[in-house]
Amino acid sequence: MLSTDLSTADQTLVYPKKEIRKQLDQILSHEMFSHSPVLSNFLKFIVEETLEGHTDELKEYTIAVNALGKSADFNPQIDAIVRIHAGRLRRLLNEYYQGPGRDNSVKIEVLKGTYIPVFRSHTVEKAKVSLNGSSRTPSKSFSRTKLTIAILPFRYLCPDNKYQFFVDGFGEELTQSFSKFQSISVIAHHSSRKYSSIDADVHRIGSELGAHYLINGSVMRTGKEVRINVGLVETMNSTQLWSKSYNYALKVDNLLKIQSEIVDHVCSVLGGYYGLIIQDGMHSAFKNTFADIESFDAVLWNYYFHMNFTREAYLKTREALEKAIVDDPDNACCLSMLSELYLDAYVLGFPTVDDPINTGYQLVQRAIKINPRCQHAYQELAWVQIYRKEKEEAIVAMETCLSLNPFSVSSIGAIGFGFACVGEYKRALPLLSKSLDLNPHCPWWFHLGFFLIYFHYQQYDQALESALKIDAPDEIFLKPLTRAIAKTELGMIKNAQPEVTALINDFPEIVSHLRLHLGFFIIDDQILDRLMAAACKAGLPIHKNPMISEELI
Repeated sequence: MLSTDLSTADQTLVYPKKEIRKQLDQILSHEMFSHSPVLSNFLKFIVEETLEGHTDELKEYTIAVNALGKSADFNPQIDAIVRIHAGRLRRLLNEYYQGPGRDNSVKIEVLKGTYIPVFRSHTVEKAKVSLNGSSRTPSKSFSRTKLTIAILPFRYLCPDNKYQFFVDGFGEELTQSFSKFQSISVIAHHSSRKYSSIDADVHRIGSELGAHYLINGSVMRTGKEVRINVGLVETMNSTQLWSKSYNYALKVDNLLKIQSEIVDHVCSVLGGYYGLIIQDGMHSAFKNTFADIESFDAVLWNYYFHMNFTREAYLKTREALEKAIVDDPDNACCLSMLSELYLDAYVLGFPTVDDPINTGYQLVQRAIKINPRCQHAYQELAWVQIYRKEKEEAIVAMETCLSLNPFSVSSIGAIGFGFACVGEYKRALPLLSKSLDLNPHCPWWFHLGFFLIYFHYQQYDQALESALKIDAPDEIFLKPLTRAIAKTELGMIKNAQPEVTALINDFPEIVSHLRLHLGFFIIDDQILDRLMAAACKAGLPIHKNPMISEELI
């Protein structure tokens, strides 16, 4: 039983309740806590109870029932859930005050051995600057569970302040838009504003904010034109990774439209699962440039697997995701990714759980319950429903996924592929095309979506072109299969023989039950019939399984 008899407990109300509640609201509104309803409820309950003088009631049982939603028969002697979440809350608060809450004047702590929060003065360590302007503050460890970015105030390079409101709006809009990406953590913009007039080294800014990346920019006005420059900087090595200039005709009534278009484009290129931040973060983490990115290790492995789809990457990704969920059972993003991984392995013939479809469905339902706004969860819910042949339900899940974050290029492309698999080709093509236009760095299976679309429309030249872009590993049967089928439909049967031979030699079991394997993720029976007919015409020995209708072979 944890003790509440600590000498610090009687110091909790040194600050006015209004100031403490303001600090609580600031913490709970930050992305680090808003994406964890369990820890947010835990913190809010114990702070409010303390402010109301009910510290004697802060026991495991009352916290479990009133903050965590446990039933009245909860027994803390056999269920350690409160202690587990208390440990997670302490770690997250510590991380918050090392990063986005670094400048907060009040610090809320939950000391080990008690559930009573303590409110202290938060001393902020400022960088000591020598006479020559160089910082003497040692570098901080970039220890985060997610890659973290900060949006610095944009600079206004004009002599007047006529459009200062326009310049200031970029930081707020970009911060709000990037906060929708669940694989990236965003520093609150008010914490970045202090750097608007400081010409500080980017490594120092990154160190003080705890940010791996900074987005900065400037606005210039010349005559009737405005130019907005935006850049992405990696702070550990002070490396400029990306920059772009946007030029517009200047009209007072189109400023908000200009701002919106630029924010949309920046978020599409840099954010999302296949955006530049995740790409660079993967390389940096694997090179150990970023230290101690715990949960994000699993996300990085998941990204790596989906760009490669090798058995080795799958096994490492599965191990990382399963460990991440043991360490953090309420990580909705990792739960969704593990659901996706089990289903991918099912299609590809990799070792997976006994009942991947139902297991995946349970994981994704749990993720949505934890975080109803988890975009990745709805993306995977759609895939579960595709595997269950529930087309209408899958479409609803895909539409919900897109609505949660319209800037996520990775989700736009993934949902485009999903629409192709359910036979909604008119909806699939613009989504896949938009995803590729905004960010050509995409996984090979996006091109499989294009292949299905062009094959459906009998545009076999374009289908072959898409098949040739499916740069999957040799252990993925879809690469030789799509090429053989497209060549056959173009009358190039002899030219398709190398792919046919590879399929027969390397994937005999899959070839024997080809419709079954394709039917895992393609639920349009008409295109399945045509794919099977083309495969037979190419010379593949399709097994006539008595469990499958003769009409379908």
